[in-house]
Amino acid sequence: MQLTQRIRIRATPEQVDVLWRLSKRCRLVYNFALSERIDAWKSQRKGIGYTKQQNDLPGIKKKYPEYRWVYSKVLQMALKSLDADYRSFFAL
Repeated sequence: MQLTQRIRIRATPEQVDVLWRLSKRCRLVYNFALSERIDAWKSQRKGIGYTKQQNDLPGIKKKYPEYRWVYSKVLQMALKSLDADYRSFFAL
């Protein structure tokens, strides 16, 4: 019984460029959110959660126009991934 099928995707150079720019934006959001959490803990001994950072996304999109073309759901998933990684780290 075959449950999955492999499909090779051949992206055009323009699509490859868009995917690289998208991954760069998600990486930057992840790293900035992580540094925000670390700085808040070091300075105030206060944790920052996913909801606060998610609510900051519209302000980031207004302040940095290069994030406007990235769908909000994609940036939210980057923050969810950070939150899951953060929780997993401290669960150990």
